[in-house]
Amino acid sequence: MTPPPDFSLPTPSPSDQDKSWALIAYLRSLSSSATLSFADYMQAVLYHPQWGYYGSGQVQFGAGGDFVTAPERSPLFTAGLVFEWQQAQAAGLGGDVLELGAGSGQLALDFLQASHQRGCIPNRYCILEISPALRRRQQERLRAALPDALFARLIWVDSIEALRLNAQTDQPCFSGGLLIANEVLDAMPVTRFRWRPGQVSSAEEQRVSCDGARFTWVSAPPSVELVQALADFADKWPKDTLAEAPVAAEINTALPAWLAELQQVLSQATGTTWLYFFDYGGASAEVYRPDRTDGTLRCHYRHLAHDDPFVYPGLQDITTWVNFERTARLAAAAGFFVDGERSQAAWLLGTDVPEQFTRLMQAAPDRAASARIAQGFKELVMPTEMGERFRVLRLRVEPA
Repeated sequence: MTPPPDFSLPTPSPSDQDKSWALIAYLRSLSSSATLSFADYMQAVLYHPQWGYYGSGQVQFGAGGDFVTAPERSPLFTAGLVFEWQQAQAAGLGGDVLELGAGSGQLALDFLQASHQRGCIPNRYCILEISPALRRRQQERLRAALPDALFARLIWVDSIEALRLNAQTDQPCFSGGLLIANEVLDAMPVTRFRWRPGQVSSAEEQRVSCDGARFTWVSAPPSVELVQALADFADKWPKDTLAEAPVAAEINTALPAWLAELQQVLSQATGTTWLYFFDYGGASAEVYRPDRTDGTLRCHYRHLAHDDPFVYPGLQDITTWVNFERTARLAAAAGFFVDGERSQAAWLLGTDVPEQFTRLMQAAPDRAASARIAQGFKELVMPTEMGERFRVLRLRVEPA
């Protein structure tokens, strides 16, 4: 678990080290006779219910944690979503909201409070959270922060399949409306590989081997799933960007099946659903640029970013850039209507958030408060912050 000598990270507490060692022992048992795919490794270190970063609740959000998401930066992010919710209701969509991976619960809290103030509370606010530990944290926080009438609108499920039916009411959990997925796609397990960008025949899968207490990359022939995933977009690759030297890269080979399952469930709702996916990423040519020699994989530990996924297993976040071009194409193939993709800044500035920002600034009680409001807004929309690095993809599902 010792970081490589070219960078340093804070030392985990003894209890965290014990937890990480337990996960290492589990991973070693999985790879005792063979290597692991990086997707399987990433699934375990992030989502194992006892030792995984998200699964066990190890993750800490906000300024004192490992990273800060848009809802923690400013309530104006959620205000933009409430604006979209009002537009959805005016268009006659379903009356529920579904959030995938609610994290700290901040977005759900802000949404329910703001929709209450605007007189547009959803019938149900459903949270799909696969981590038992995070579900408990979200429930405790929201129960303490919300009045009983608003908390009663909340429903938690642990899978897409569970959206079909609420065991307590014998009714579907989600009848259509608005789906929010903020920084969900970037944390889905990916396959790691090396290739000459655009040339499928050059691909080698990068698998995970355990050398004592240390994990290392090993090359292997590409799996059928990897070849199929690369072939899906390689024929659309700009021919003038073909590279000579091999580079590392990542791809989510499970994304087509995940989108297909999501579309199937949402299409059975009684109302139309608008889906908003927020994340950092870009088109294929940007994600797989030849000068990205080590791919887009990034790890975060106590607000320090690096690119070694084998440091402190279970104690750090692991993410990769989202290929929005491929995601939109796969979504269309799964039956979604693709309404478009744009920067987070363009999206926010196209809602009533600028007017709300002005009102908040005018109502600020002092300079310190106005400075906090202004800083939060800047972080959401400035190109050097989240404004251009983060994108939003909007999809739509009509009832079957």
